Amino acid sequence: MIKIVLITPILQPYRITFYEKLAVINKEYELKVFHGSTTKEDGKTRYEGVTEFESIGFVEHKYKILPFEVIINQGMYSKIKEVNPDILIMLASTGNITLWKIISWAKSNNKKVIIWTSGWEPGRAKGILLTLKNRLVSSFYKKADFFLTYSTYASQYVESMGVDKSKIEICYNGIETDDLVKNSDEIIKTSKDIIKKYNLADHITFLYVGGLIHEKRIDLLIESFTQLRKKYFNIKLIIIGDGPLKEMVKERLKTINDSNIFYLGRIIDGVDPFFVASDCLVLSGAGGLALNQAMFWRKPCIVSKADGTEDDLVIENFSGYRFMENDQDSLTSAMEKRILDDNEKVTQLGENAYQLIINKSNVTNMVEVFSKAVNSLFKRS
Repeated sequence: MIKIVLITPILQPYRITFYEKLAVINKEYELKVFHGSTTKEDGKTRYEGVTEFESIGFVEHKYKILPFEVIINQGMYSKIKEVNPDILIMLASTGNITLWKIISWAKSNNKKVIIWTSGWEPGRAKGILLTLKNRLVSSFYKKADFFLTYSTYASQYVESMGVDKSKIEICYNGIETDDLVKNSDEIIKTSKDIIKKYNLADHITFLYVGGLIHEKRIDLLIESFTQLRKKYFNIKLIIIGDGPLKEMVKERLKTINDSNIFYLGRIIDGVDPFFVASDCLVLSGAGGLALNQAMFWRKPCIVSKADGTEDDLVIENFSGYRFMENDQDSLTSAMEKRILDDNEKVTQLGENAYQLIINKSNVTNMVEVFSKAVNSLFKRS
């Protein structure tokens, strides 16, 4: 029996089927998922149900040191030693002190470690602090045996931290498409009710789905849409999400007072009909899997720099539109391109987007790549 512990900052709803499939793909696997736990609202959606695999939450304590966030997961290190796994899989959160203790324990006890990373950095550290951070990241990475990355960008980032290319493999970050295919008729039916409720017919509807935090730059999207409304009457905007900036968003929308903007709060179950009902997803800042979800429903996306996966997914004039990071005019221009493009071009963009998700960026492919990596490392041990 191969004992595997996978450590993730939170237990995300969109990851549940991935963990379920990974747990059963090989009868020799005994998978446990360790994750952080908190009661504070931070804009992140956490899974609250019962899991078919064993999952254990550990209270996280966060501390601010200069621009850095330092995390300790109470009791996780002790539990790791008790479980004594053969292989550890962890996300690359180098500000987590508990993970440093765990990876050092693994190194000392001849345990194999896979680091799973997006390569995305919030960019808060500058100058000497950035140099220090990069040295810490490099030191952390060198303790691992193998790397699975979200994207081409992430692989290049890991390599830049001094990791040999032979230890890196891309595992495209993906969504669960099985349920979407199975329930597509019902989802499409529900989308028609949404179109009717919000009077979206004969309009181009832009959609935002994600946390309301600074890195997401929802402010850019609201302002760009407001500028475009001075020129176009047939556009609408739907905002779905929650987080620390919720009140700011509500106040800004109250000031704008545009009946073509809808803020709907957080929606987890039942969000797919909104992707179907809309015409274009906009990620105005950091983000990730919302792109995959929109692209599955054949929707072109607008994005700048999100989490690195966008370079493999949203390709200008092929599957979507790109704009310059944090640039208001550039985002406005990209949204206007979507407004002006004809139906034939938009349909082709959507079809190209769909094929990218079906062929490489989905949970089934992720499970296969993870299983291959685990089997390879276990044979070496």
